[in-house]
Amino acid sequence: MKNNRITQSIIIGVTTLLAAFSWAGLKNILSGDTNWISPSIGFLILLIFLCLSLLLLKSKLISLITLAIILISFLFSFGFKLEYLTVLFLALLFFIFGAFRIINEKEVRIKFTIIRILRYGLPHILTGLAIIIAAAYYFSPLAIQGDNRIEIPRPLFDVVIQPIVSASELSNEEFTDMLYVAINQEINKRSEAYKEYLPIGFAVGIFFAIKVISIFFMWLVILISWMIFKFLTSLNAIKIQEKSVLKEVIEI
Repeated sequence: MKNNRITQSIIIGVTTLLAAFSWAGLKNILSGDTNWISPSIGFLILLIFLCLSLLLLKSKLISLITLAIILISFLFSFGFKLEYLTVLFLALLFFIFGAFRIINEKEVRIKFTIIRILRYGLPHILTGLAIIIAAAYYFSPLAIQGDNRIEIPRPLFDVVIQPIVSASELSNEEFTDMLYVAINQEINKRSEAYKEYLPIGFAVGIFFAIKVISIFFMWLVILISWMIFKFLTSLNAIKIQEKSVLKEVIEI
């Protein structure tokens, strides 16, 4: 019993640290920092740790506390706003739904198959995370101040324009740079009338972009969680035992 409480305390403490680090990194990105690698790694480790805790813990109460800590830690980094409460509550519903699907699948499944168990609920947790990130952008200073600019990705522009400029006598880097700037300026000039709607448009776009990225992210989390679980099993730190289960059947 004592060891179980120590384990639960460690899980809650590590979750708090990982969540605080990840949300702080996200805030730095929305404040203009270009270092997206650190928060991405932070969220990856946080999700792996969350998946392992959902697989190992038997107490649903501790699982709820862990989910709540992840969301509360968001307020430590971004500050308190009434708008955030609505977003966090919606995200909490997705978190709980996804977490309980994992727990229930773990309990009813005869063979303990980690990949199938996590795949059953992790997409919903990632949806909740995408909602929070999109909302964080919408209420960030970048969106509120109206500094959003529509900009064609330079690699995509180069791929499209290269055949055209190559066929002309103006095929030089200076001309390509001037054309790139001019096209982006014209796009933003044309969209000036709709500028007040751009933040929510970008926020929705960010949400769906994260949903697409989360497909790869989900499988990466599942794979690493499976590897860690197998490693702990090989060390006998985790033991899988078979139990006989009584089952009611109908006979005529």
